[in-house]
Amino acid sequence: MVQLGEPGSVIDGLAQEQRADLVMLATHGHGPIRRLLLGSVTAKVLHDISAAVWTGVGTALSDHPARIPYQSIVCALDDSNEAEAVLRAATSIASAYRAQLWILHVVPTPPAYPDIDLEEHTRRLNEASEVRLRELKAKVGVDAPHTVIDALLAEGIHHEVVRRKADLLVTGRGHSTGTFSRIWSHLYSIIRDSPCPVLSI
Repeated sequence: MVQLGEPGSVIDGLAQEQRADLVMLATHGHGPIRRLLLGSVTAKVLHDISAAVWTGVGTALSDHPARIPYQSIVCALDDSNEAEAVLRAATSIASAYRAQLWILHVVPTPPAYPDIDLEEHTRRLNEASEVRLRELKAKVGVDAPHTVIDALLAEGIHHEVVRRKADLLVTGRGHSTGTFSRIWSHLYSIIRDSPCPVLSI
């Protein structure tokens, strides 16, 4: 199919017309611009389309040869209401490929205040995240290992993807609830820096 028009709008219109469940596209970025932006088409698609979007930075894919079928999948979750839907999607994909699923939650580093014990505050956040992940895994019925780390979001996810030698990163965008999740605000950085393709739900 060939159409004339602004690529992001054409892709959005076609996805709606076809009732697409998944949109797959590569993005690009060269030199210093890569550190600031995704390709404009990818950015528009990620923002406008409600379907899941599979994408990856071309140079990252060549640096990290893809294994097909996927053998290792990292699912990065935040505290939004869409976490269950994202985990269910990641679980289904991992099951279909018979891949190892790793679940990750990155606890945001809290700002330092004079009257707050930062170490104690972080410990409580980590414990609360552990409880939420265990409850979510029980609800979804998945028995996959999970990790809770205290780090900057994009850097923490990148580190875990490299550590697990992941072939795919699954994460959310906030579209399932009509809001923007914490992961959404860092999604461009996550995709730019990921050494493997990213499936955003």
